[in-house]
Amino acid sequence: MSVRPPQQARNLDKDPLSAALEQEVLNEKASTLSRLTKKLEEALSRLQEAGVDETVSEEARLDLAAEAGEALWHVTIQRELCGLREHRAFYDFLGVPLAIRLRMGPAAVLRQQKQR
Repeated sequence: MSVRPPQQARNLDKDPLSAALEQEVLNEKASTLSRLTKKLEEALSRLQEAGVDETVSEEARLDLAAEAGEALWHVTIQRELCGLREHRAFYDFLGVPLAIRLRMGPAAVLRQQKQR
């Protein structure tokens, strides 16, 4: 196991342009994570509303679940790009159901499996 210096100590070695570029990249990662998290919250909200509404068909519910699973997949990837590796507490905080956690992945694949 190796020991790495803290990120802040390494920034002193960089020129100001590299540091500014790195800061801009970090800002974009955080902004993207925020947008994707909002999309996930909206997808979970639509899924919860469909669960209460008895007029929504089972196929529509499955499509909403696939959409929420894909949104969760996008957020998880972005969290890992930002260096956030522990996801369980985040999922619990957002109230992501276990069924959606298990469906995490591209929605197109789930739709193709459903058509078979």
